[in-house]
Amino acid sequence: MSLKWFICPDKAQIEVVDCLAQCRMAERCMTLPTLTMVGQERVWSGIASTTQLINGTMLEFLKLTNDYAVDPDSRAFMIAGTQHHSGLEFIAKTLNLPSEVALSGDRDIFDLLEPEEDGYVLTDYKLWGSFTVAKALGMTKTGTKPDPSGAVYLSNSKYGSKGSPKMVNVFAIVPENIDNWEAEYQLNRYRVKLKALCGLELRRLQLQVTVRDGGLAVARSRGITRNIYRIPVKRLDDSDVLGYFAYKDANLMQALAQGHWDTPCTQSETWEGNRCAEYCDVVGFCPQGKLIQKLNKKEGEEV
Repeated sequence: MSLKWFICPDKAQIEVVDCLAQCRMAERCMTLPTLTMVGQERVWSGIASTTQLINGTMLEFLKLTNDYAVDPDSRAFMIAGTQHHSGLEFIAKTLNLPSEVALSGDRDIFDLLEPEEDGYVLTDYKLWGSFTVAKALGMTKTGTKPDPSGAVYLSNSKYGSKGSPKMVNVFAIVPENIDNWEAEYQLNRYRVKLKALCGLELRRLQLQVTVRDGGLAVARSRGITRNIYRIPVKRLDDSDVLGYFAYKDANLMQALAQGHWDTPCTQSETWEGNRCAEYCDVVGFCPQGKLIQKLNKKEGEEV
């Protein structure tokens, strides 16, 4: 099963193939090339990719066993991410650097491999919002200080008295607050595969992240002041990496073989429920997802 319908701006649904052939509205909500791109899905080959295995088993099982609908607008950042990767891939190839190379037939593709003096560094490109970037960095508010500009409060308020220095938040990277587990498992699996395929030992793993909302006040409020960050990714034990992916692969294959799966995605796999609330394409088929959306809707009505 796969993406079958688009949700139009008026909330009606149309099959993707019909939408691409002829818009049902007065005019298209997006250009035909854009709709064609957001309507593309990789065909299931029977072998799970690293991304599929990092996702919750319930999520991937439901996507593989149900036809579902998406609002093309919800995939805007997917397009930006694809273009982001394509542009960097082109430049890397002009520099004769290995990029976008498939590690095997299971759709695992690394973004960039660069030589250094004492080894190689594997880089994965990301296009993330500042919230995710702050978590991956371990960026944490540690206190406040007077605004370096010398600004003062113009009136009495809960923040300070009139004429007193305006206070701004102070942020620092706190290693124990780093939450980057998905990228850690992804890149370490690529590392283990490269080692198995050609004996290549990587010296470093890293992300290069472009901040989607970089430069905006919301990013600065989280301590994110740059538009691009290089984020080191810690090396995990090989046995932990192999064990994790073997476990997740066995679960997905079992779910597909028996035709059902009852264990919901974990809190970390649902991004503490945020994925269910806003970002899951198959939430309508999932008991946990429907419950979270129902509770969120009820809370919104009570406000």
